[in-house]
Formats: sequence, structure tokens, C-alpha cells
Amino acid sequence: MGKTAAMRFARAVDLYIADQRAEGRINSLNTEREYRGTLKCHAEDVDNRDPAYTNRDEVKRTLARWQHPNTRSKNRAILVSFYDWLVEEGHRPSNPARQTKRPRRRKPQRYRLTQAETLQLLQAVRGDRERRLIYLAVCAGLRRQELRGMQGRHFRRPGWVWVSSDIGKGEKERWIPVIADLELVWTEIAKHVADDEYVLPAQRFRDPGLNKQRRDYSLSPASFQAIWRLVKAVIGRAGLPAPEIGPHTLRHAYCDHVADTPVCRSPRPRWATRPCPRRSCICRPRRWTKSPRRCGVSLSGPNRRSRVSRYRPQTR
Repeated sequence: MGKTAAMRFARAVDLYIADQRAEGRINSLNTEREYRGTLKCHAEDVDNRDPAYTNRDEVKRTLARWQHPNTRSKNRAILVSFYDWLVEEGHRPSNPARQTKRPRRRKPQRYRLTQAETLQLLQAVRGDRERRLIYLAVCAGLRRQELRGMQGRHFRRPGWVWVSSDIGKGEKERWIPVIADLELVWTEIAKHVADDEYVLPAQRFRDPGLNKQRRDYSLSPASFQAIWRLVKAVIGRAGLPAPEIGPHTLRHAYCDHVADTPVCRSPRPRWATRPCPRRSCICRPRRWTKSPRRCGVSLSGPNRRSRVSRYRPQTR
């Protein structure tokens, strides 16, 4: 194996991140931040020297920073990926991170909302802002980042909520059908929110000092903290255990009570991307020849058979 030029650990990290970006393995700033955070800790443990001369004991020293096995497993995977890249690029002959024992993950304990608690939460909303946030999170299963980035342009196809690639996780787009409980909120957003305006805009006080009236800045998104506080306010009003429930818990409620509801008994549509016929109403469609009809799933009433039309994707 030929010798390669020596380089500092920080320089190797920059080259690694650039290659991962170019290969499409790192697609978001959050992912890059996680990778850089772990590799920065490892760089401190090896005194920022050439990664060609690090060893297994130094990898174990870095992993000892994290006590929980799930966190240690995630960071070990980052170190394994980094050293695999060094081996592929010819900077070292072996991967010291693979010489460490893989941690055994624990199943996390998460609070799950029952259907009665979910309905209780929907009934506790006050005002358009809370209604948009809670209904989109519970009835469309949007993540916090997606809630923050939602604009009027995402509500232009009747019967569907569009999650564009610029706000979706991993820069992936998807289409979510509008269930019966979400119809009024969807219509209100489509009617009053312009394409470039945010569904959950930033707010500032109109009367500094008194702080009683708020003003919407429709061209700026709400902060993550504002979304978290709004969810906590509705949860407290609904009488639910506030410490156990956050914005992502509402997405779990969508998965538990909407996405897994066996309502579609019709044959599998040709454009469906999932093999299970009972989930055909939440499949991500490809291309349509016309606008779909609304989905008949409902949280607040008996689940009706889905009336999502079956479309053939356009052929070229």
C-alpha cells in the first residue's frame, strides 16, 4: 500500500463530509451537524493528529463519552463510516472503529396518545394558529421541521398536502391525503394563505411593554421554540400529561390512528408504492391524470371506506 500525504484530523473530516455530500449520503444540515459533532469529539481525543495513525483504544475512549447504548451505537456508526472512507481512499489499511463491540440498543419508552386523548387534544384548540398546528400534526403526521416550513403552495392540489423536498426529511418529498377531520383546516389554509406565506408565521408584539397583541409576519416562519410552546399550551388545556408529550408525539398519534387504520378494502391501486392493500390511501403517488378525491378516513367518527380514486400514472 502506497504512502499518502499526512494531514490533520480536521482536514480529513472536511474531505469526508464533502464526499458524503457529493455521493448523496448526507443531505441536510442537521445530519452534517451530527456527524461533525461526533468527529470533533474524536479529534479532541486524538489531539487532531493524522487519522492514519489512530487506533482502537482511542475510538473506545471517544465512545466512552456517551453512557446510553443507543447514543453510543449512533456515534459508533458515524466513526465506522468515517474510517471506512479512510480505508477506501487509501489513507489507512484497516478500520479501528469496526474492532470495537457493537452496543446493544434498548427500545425507547415513548408516551402514546390513545384515540380518546387525540380527540380531546383536537377539541382543546383555540384560534386559527393552534388549529392549524395541531390538526396538521395529528391529521397529516407532519414533523416539526415540516410544520415550520409549510406554505400556501403546499395546499394547492385538492385533497392532498404536499411536503416538498426542501422541508421534508432527507430532502424527500411526499403527498399526504386529506382525511375528513382535516378538510376544514385545509380549505381555510388554501383560501387565506398565499403561495409564499407561511402557515405558521412568526409573531411579534404590536404593543411593546404591554405585550397583549401579536402581529403575524407571514413571510417569516415561526421558530421551533414557538411551535413547542404552542403544543404545550394546548396539551395543558386538554388536561394531558404535559411532560410526556411533545410535537413529535402528535406525529406518532397520526401513525397509530390514521396511517395504520384498515379502511381500504379495494384492490391495490396501480400507482401504490406499498404492498399492503389496506394502506393504499396513504401511499405516495407518482403522477396523476386528474385531481384525486378526498380520503374518507376520520378520527372523530367511524372509519368509512376510503374513496381515493385509482389512477394510472402518466406514461411517456
